[in-house]
Amino acid sequence: MSKNFKPSDLAVYFIGGSQNTGGDVDQFLTQLERACQSGVTIFQFREKDQGSLSGAAREQLGQQVRAITKKYQIPLIVDDDVALAEKIQADGLHLGQGDEDIHAIARDHLDWILGLSVHDLDELEASGDLTAIDYLGLGPVAATSSKDQVQAPIGLTGLTQLVQAVPDLPTVAIGGITPANAAAVLQTGVSGLAVISALMQSTNLPKTIAQLKGA
Repeated sequence: MSKNFKPSDLAVYFIGGSQNTGGDVDQFLTQLERACQSGVTIFQFREKDQGSLSGAAREQLGQQVRAITKKYQIPLIVDDDVALAEKIQADGLHLGQGDEDIHAIARDHLDWILGLSVHDLDELEASGDLTAIDYLGLGPVAATSSKDQVQAPIGLTGLTQLVQAVPDLPTVAIGGITPANAAAVLQTGVSGLAVISALMQSTNLPKTIAQLKGA
């Protein structure tokens, strides 16, 4: 596990890319900076799905994201792209099931914060040895339109089962989480909440972030 990670980093886990602002890069970067100013605790750069950037444009945006997160000392995670994470000097990587070998990545990047997505107890068992993992991303909890390809929602019951199955591992819930259901999700025992739309579309980020923290 990374010495640079603490479970409280997961409290308000912001995820996004330019596709979440309709391809408007300036709007995305502005909202990211405002969120960093307003209390998000970690950011995952996820430039993926329809309308996302690729190649040099994606890397350039990643460098801009790195500059903002560094300015506010917010840990930066890259979604499923080791090369991009290396190029922009990210703080870590988040992988899904079936992505690259997380243990090999951990050996090559001792300081990286490493996260892994898990949908249900079967996937948790199939994930095997979790000693290289800093945290698990659990969900989707509820229906979401922020990603193109998502599995069926696991609900609060499924989320609770997963949290209880890994009592010693920090967890962050993701998928369909809003200020309205944040308190109920937090009651399952997760370390924090991961959101895209709730923060990308917020017009009052301090209030939204406070609600996501259960305040």
